[in-house]
Amino acid sequence: MDRIEKTLARVIFKSKVATLAGMAFQNFFTSIMTYHSTDFTTVKPQGSEGDWKNDGHEPQMGRYYQVYAPEVFEEVKAISKIIEDFDGLLLKWGNGKVYPIGVKEFYFVINDAYRIQLGTYPTTLAKLEDIRQLHSLSVCKPFLSKDLEDKLLDLEDDKIYSVIGYIPNPADIKVLSLSLVDEVVKYIAENPTTPSLDQTLTSPLFKEKIVFNELKATAPLLTTANYRTGTLEIYFSANSNFTRQEVRDKLKAIYEDSKQIIFPNSDDATESDHRLFYILNEITPKSTNNNPRVSKELQDAALVVMSFFFEACDIFEEPTYANA
Repeated sequence: MDRIEKTLARVIFKSKVATLAGMAFQNFFTSIMTYHSTDFTTVKPQGSEGDWKNDGHEPQMGRYYQVYAPEVFEEVKAISKIIEDFDGLLLKWGNGKVYPIGVKEFYFVINDAYRIQLGTYPTTLAKLEDIRQLHSLSVCKPFLSKDLEDKLLDLEDDKIYSVIGYIPNPADIKVLSLSLVDEVVKYIAENPTTPSLDQTLTSPLFKEKIVFNELKATAPLLTTANYRTGTLEIYFSANSNFTRQEVRDKLKAIYEDSKQIIFPNSDDATESDHRLFYILNEITPKSTNNNPRVSKELQDAALVVMSFFFEACDIFEEPTYANA
């Protein structure tokens, strides 16, 4: 990966963790950790036994992970979970009960999704330090999204792509098929987000709008996608105006939602770059058989749809001069 590709990989990673919670995030976490360490082992829940409070471990190091990824982070519940999970973990895995080395390191994995201020609440840190001292652990600390990002980007390129998918490249599209457009459009229309009824009255120049919105890392992708929007014109001319308006209203609403997802800047990526990938992640249909080629084609098609509505100023901000 070159610098630009790595920047885009980081943006894609952040857009994914922003939308994952519960078991979906746990599966995402374990997929990265399994690639990162040959010693990393997940534990399959066993009926009433459960997983013995172990969401993944590296037994040779005595290193254990427990995941907390709720829809809404609550510190009181997090503290309660730390205590309950560590006590349960130690009961089953500690003192050489399974492996001779026992429990030496404990990581409380939190999906902060980059939506909260960077860092960890002092009460969380204090409780983990209490546990470390009480049980003479070498490490007992939080494991945040930024730590998982570091693990991901330390992998070989093919493993990174296996986790986050391929970086979109509309230049790979020779002829954008109407069937792909139809699948993306229907997927957007079925999105549960409440449509936005705000109207746009201007249509500024495409490149000027990119500059105004400070799209930097993703500007080449969006520009290339715009060269392939002719298929969208054909598609919408063959369908009712209602279809185009419905897609526009949903995209506008998803864009407004993206403003509530706060990402810190990374390398050459701006906040707008992160918003673009957040939207792309939301509007790309999932391949029914997890076929990588089909998944990439759907993602590239979704980016062309985004470019079409970006040009019409239905998503992202209108340059201030356009209202004059």
